Amino acid sequence: MSLIATVLGWVMYLIYKLIPSYGIAIILFTFVVKLLTLPNTYKMQVNQARQGLLAPKLEKIKKSFVNNPQRIQEEQTKLFQEEGINQTAGCLGSILTMVLLLGVYQVVMRPLTYVLRLAPEQITDAKDLLVSWLETQNIAEKNLEARPELLLLKYVKTNPEIFGSLSGFTDKLSSFNNNFLGFDLAGVPSLHPESGWNFTAIMLVLLPVLSTAVQLIMTIITQRHSRKINPFAAQTSGAMNIMLYTSPLWTLWIGMSVPAGMSFYWLVSSVISLIVQLLLYQYLSGERLTKINEQEKQKQVAKGPTWMQRMMEESQRQIAEEQNAATGNGNRAHYIDGDDGMSRKERAEYEKKLIEAARKRAALKYGDEIPEESSSDVD
Repeated sequence: MSLIATVLGWVMYLIYKLIPSYGIAIILFTFVVKLLTLPNTYKMQVNQARQGLLAPKLEKIKKSFVNNPQRIQEEQTKLFQEEGINQTAGCLGSILTMVLLLGVYQVVMRPLTYVLRLAPEQITDAKDLLVSWLETQNIAEKNLEARPELLLLKYVKTNPEIFGSLSGFTDKLSSFNNNFLGFDLAGVPSLHPESGWNFTAIMLVLLPVLSTAVQLIMTIITQRHSRKINPFAAQTSGAMNIMLYTSPLWTLWIGMSVPAGMSFYWLVSSVISLIVQLLLYQYLSGERLTKINEQEKQKQVAKGPTWMQRMMEESQRQIAEEQNAATGNGNRAHYIDGDDGMSRKERAEYEKKLIEAARKRAALKYGDEIPEESSSDVD
């Protein structure tokens, strides 16, 4: 994860060097991140729209094999493969989003490292000085280990004399413009602000609330669109819907415990994502979607099955082999033709055949002499 943070940190550093405003740097940084992920976002939206075209066929499969979930899965997988639809496209997008989010979190939590490019030794020495000063003043800072760089920013501006022995440290941190529209993006929201409910305290709390609200709006719009293109999705996605509608609450919870820069990034990112989604919904519709569907189908079929499809096919093959082994390669159906009401003699003959089939398989597997088949006594 440090590699992702390092790359994103350099992006943020270059943007901040161009425009020395932490807030504007975060906005431009978010645009860059969204631009990098746009191809994957487009693929995910195309995949979802194409699955919507298959909704009637998927529903027909469910009705045809209503009492056979395994057969439903097999037929759905076969249909997706025939249509050239990658069922794992959404998983890749989710993983990529999470990786980038963790990288952004590191950049926001460590602005001295990634934006100001201070050496680790300088940060360590400054932290030691701050710890000593806090001890002499009997001040407890519970977040010193969790976000030391943000506390260094805070105390450089309030008590610069603490770091007087570090040449140039105070000047460099003092020049860091982490204010945006009159409030500190390095500050952490609190329901009990030390200085009372002033403009900064209100904005620090408002940012995670706004970012949560935008994410909730985006979820509602996304779900309505999904039901529009795939009316049958709502019948089986109740649990998933609950998760989608409650997940923005995690944004609120996390946003209230991390620097405002993180919530500000979430807010800008969510607004951009919402705009992009609405534009893609308009673009991926009508005849254009039909044309894109045919093009994607030809491309995917030419590539062959994805690794997930190959895994599912291999899994189904192994299940079939195990079922055949358990029934003597289908001998039961051959001898009793699906009738469970066997006589004692038929049962004994059937079991004998199963044992012989098992011995043959063992002989073939270990290279032993294949045992002769005993004669049947069945009338």
